[in-house]
Order: sequence, then structure tokens, then C-alpha cells
Amino acid sequence: MTIGVDIGGSHIMAATIDERSPDKTQHIYKMEVGCNDSRDTILNSWISVLGIAIDNLKGEKLNGIGIAIPGPFDYYNGIFPNKGEGKFEELYNVDLRKYIKEELNLNAETSIRFYNDAACFGIGEAWIGEVSSFKKCVAITLGTGLGATFLNEGISLKHGVGVPKYGELYHLQFKEDIADSYFSTQWFQRRYEEISGNKIKGVKELIMNSENLDTAKFIFREFSQNLAGFLAPWLSEFGAEALVVGGNISNAWHFFEKDLKDSLNEFQINTPIYKSKLLENAALIGSARIIDDKIYDLLIDAEENY
Repeated sequence: MTIGVDIGGSHIMAATIDERSPDKTQHIYKMEVGCNDSRDTILNSWISVLGIAIDNLKGEKLNGIGIAIPGPFDYYNGIFPNKGEGKFEELYNVDLRKYIKEELNLNAETSIRFYNDAACFGIGEAWIGEVSSFKKCVAITLGTGLGATFLNEGISLKHGVGVPKYGELYHLQFKEDIADSYFSTQWFQRRYEEISGNKIKGVKELIMNSENLDTAKFIFREFSQNLAGFLAPWLSEFGAEALVVGGNISNAWHFFEKDLKDSLNEFQINTPIYKSKLLENAALIGSARIIDDKIYDLLIDAEENY
């Protein structure tokens, strides 16, 4: 059994996953904890959730712990760098692999591996999700930021033909800013206030208020057209056979599915598009996947040699 972990800016989730039946994600444990909380609060919360997950293995062998975590992060060494983007600043230079092993009294040979959360989402989708039957695909997450990964036979790529720098999209220029500013919750908040003069906490509030429906449809149409224009050249150059969409904004899929597909068609992109069915479980499953030595070695090779 493997423990798959997804760490975000406001939570930690862990699940026990049987590598032989990864579609049957078991015993999911979640705790709310903020990326700007104190060092002790964050670490104690993480150890608590991991400890509960391990205790519920009920005597089965722990093959390893795979952790999906947002950057900037030194994934190979398991350490937040000295500089960041306002996330987990209290954990800079903490050797998380060593800390977890010591706090949980794990054997020295127990694998603990870290990988980018958006990449783990894509790896999970390519393993047993919507794009498992395709060789080359792109996975994106739409939420507090734009996550993305480009996959070849289930392996996340960092560079190569049609692959953006670092294998990510959020940092690329789009219109007057970077993509992250247009394809995230903050854009919906900003655009709604520009149109209505009122504030919203997020996309859920936008679509749940019946008085907002016309405005919501207008905003999502603009969002879809922007997203299609941004994605089209990358999908084309990479030769993507499929695109899968996840993240909190994908919960409003019926508001933008048709517009997104129609807009991509205008760019002569007929790539099949899927909404994730695994949702937040995809990153858990993908993080468990990296405990497989063959998969992990391929990921490292893809970073260095593709």
C-alpha cells in the first residue's frame, strides 16, 4: 500500500492507495491548514494526517509516501527554497523528508517522494482517469492559479517540442499580464467587480446566485474565448491527443464547456476535451504513482533528457 498526499495552500489530504487497484482510493483524510500558518501548526497538521493514514493501513506494508505539493519547491531534496511566492515561508529550508521519517518513526528505506501538484493531477488522470487511453495529452487545473502538465505516455514533461518552459503555463505572457492572472479565481473576482461593481468570494458564489446568471454566462464566455486562444498554439505544437480539465473552477463546467470547445474549433483545434471525474483524487493517485521506481526514474529522465 502507498500513501498518496495532496498539499495545497489551505489543506492537506492523504489517502491509502492500493497500487494494484488505484481506482479504489481508500480512507481519505483531510485537514484544513493554511500555507501562511505557523511552522508548528503546519508541520503538526501534516504529521497528524499522515499518522492517521499510516495507522489505518492495518498492518499492511507501507511501500512509500508520495506527496503532491505546489512550487516553488526542491522536489528532489524535499525542501522549500529560500525564496518563494508567499507560500509556506515558515518552512523554508526544512528537510521535510527527514522530518517526516523522524516524526513518524519510519524505516530509513521507506520512500518519501515529492512532485508538483499539477503534474501529479495529470499523472493520476493519465494512469486511470479520462486520458488514460491517450499517449500525448495535456492536463490543466483551474482554481486559485493555473496548473498544467504535458504528458507523454503518462510521464510529465519539463521541456521538449511543444512543451513550455518548466512544463508549466501559469508564468507565460498573456495579454497584459501572465496567464495565471486570467485563468484563476482572481480573474473572475476582478471581472465581476468591473462589470457589476460588487465583490464575490469565488466562482461558486458567481454561479449560485440566480441574479448573477446572465453576468455569469457573459463572464464565462469571455473566459472560454481567452482560454482557447491561450491553449490553442500549445495543444497544436505539442500534438495533444486529449485535454483534461480539473480544479475548483471545473465544477462550473456546464457554464463553459460548449464555449471552450467552440472557441478551440475556431482555432482549428479538435482535440477531445474532458472534465476530470477523479477531481481532487487525481493528485492523490498521481502522487502515489511516483513511488513506483520505474515511473519515478522515467520522470527524472524526462526532466533531464527529453
